Amino acid sequence: MKKTRILTGLIDASLWVFGEISYFLYRVMGWRRIASAGRFLGRVICRLDAKRREALAQEIRLILKDEKDGEVIMQVTRRGFENHYARITETFFFGRLSKDILDEMIEVRGMENIDKALSCGHGVILLLAHFGSFLLPLPYLGYKGYKVNQLTGKQRHKSLIHERVWGWRKRDADRLPVKYIQAERFLRPMLNALKNNEMLCIAFDGRDGTSWTPVNFLGRKAMFSAGPFKLARKTGAVIIPTFVIRNQDDTHQLLFEKPFDLPRTTVPDLKQTVADDTDRYAQFFSDYIKRYPCHFGMTLLTHNFNASEDYPQLFVDET
Repeated sequence: MKKTRILTGLIDASLWVFGEISYFLYRVMGWRRIASAGRFLGRVICRLDAKRREALAQEIRLILKDEKDGEVIMQVTRRGFENHYARITETFFFGRLSKDILDEMIEVRGMENIDKALSCGHGVILLLAHFGSFLLPLPYLGYKGYKVNQLTGKQRHKSLIHERVWGWRKRDADRLPVKYIQAERFLRPMLNALKNNEMLCIAFDGRDGTSWTPVNFLGRKAMFSAGPFKLARKTGAVIIPTFVIRNQDDTHQLLFEKPFDLPRTTVPDLKQTVADDTDRYAQFFSDYIKRYPCHFGMTLLTHNFNASEDYPQLFVDET
């Protein structure tokens, strides 16, 4: 026990020193150079890690089934590595984002969809995915004065170091005008947020949830939680599909789509209704991935790598 406390103290002290040095470099370099450094790191890792490079290339081939040019596949693969590591470096400094920095980084389309949805008075579910720099909408909206709640998944710590790093990053993220709700706890905080006409951010491809539903996704059988659609139908909340697209200069397009239609139905079986909703949304999401495969390919690798009894697989068929 004493050794554990000493080790924990050493890890925390090291993280503090590392963090202060990193934040100094962030202030000196600026967000754009930080993202460029992340992309450079991605190119290096893509070149060195042949196993993961080929694994990602295979995922890209499955997404772009009609693309026969091998060089195009490798270009998208390299871009996937670049985007992934640029996002990681940005996320590392997530808690240091300010309103001014976000205004420089982001071009927004569809804010009128947010305001119109909130005018209904039942709250808004921002349906995100691990697609591009997916966390950016949270602080952006928070700094604009909106009440933002993020549903976070169950924490799966592989080691003491992993646990302490997560705690350090969480303390940093707590600087932002965003409230975090843990998915494995009670539903009441989520219901209260929507009742108060606030925003609730949920990852469509998250591997925490209930009501797992098989759907056709990218030409394969995949499992997604119907939870967001069940919640929306029960509360009257409006679902706004939300995506973040990285530009070549490392600025981002933040897209708030029109509300996802939840048609009225005479079918008494809510389970079947939300399963149909989930399937329709999976097709909608698939179209985005086919347009921007380099924004989601590494996420597919992560889902495949982490699959376990405690982390439900995304795809449940054989490729």
